[in-house]
Amino acid sequence: MMSAKSLTVKKITILGTTGSGKTTFLETLFGDIEKNDVARQVFKEVSNNLDFTPLKYNDFTNSTTTISLNVVNSVIVLTRFNKVIVKKYKDFESIDYESIDEAFNVVFNDPAGQERFDFMQDIAIKGADLVVIMVDGTNIASIEKISHFLSMVSQEEQRKNRKIPVIVFVNKSDLKEKGIFLGQEVAERIVFSSVIDREIVFYETSNLDARCYEIPFTIIFNYLSMQAYA
Repeated sequence: MMSAKSLTVKKITILGTTGSGKTTFLETLFGDIEKNDVARQVFKEVSNNLDFTPLKYNDFTNSTTTISLNVVNSVIVLTRFNKVIVKKYKDFESIDYESIDEAFNVVFNDPAGQERFDFMQDIAIKGADLVVIMVDGTNIASIEKISHFLSMVSQEEQRKNRKIPVIVFVNKSDLKEKGIFLGQEVAERIVFSSVIDREIVFYETSNLDARCYEIPFTIIFNYLSMQAYA
């Protein structure tokens, strides 16, 4: 019978600009998490960071930002019915072991997105088994930053002499109806105009609906599985 102690440990690093929804993404998956966040000075951030767009246009009072690194210890499970389940590590015992086909202990690392905390992103990407790049789909500057994050991934690949899979989440698709969501097609066009010879998977996502991550997490699980048995 599989036990929590026997799980292979994998590291997923989430890179993205401030306000793109990285921390909210983790909260969408896991509910409350321990955060290293502070209240955001929204108007100062808007004037200084072109890649930042407020998440809540009419309510700046509850906006926060990560100032170092958020870490969530989790388990990603593939059931015998080919369903992927993502749970906090401490909740793993609540899963029916008999229904598990395969599972990994996955540590999510969510570093601060502001440029002044770039060193935290460098720390978080070290030893990553997979990188998720989260961008604000309503902000062209945030999308253009994908190439910068891919450069960071390439440097780590050279250091470790191995490929690191990359998945891009073009977030805030719930704002399509407002006509301000640029979308996956724009992100792909910008990235592939400058990046060659790299497999990148793109998904349009919204942290308002966790169901949009069901297919991406199947892809993520497959990546982790291929690495484990390579």
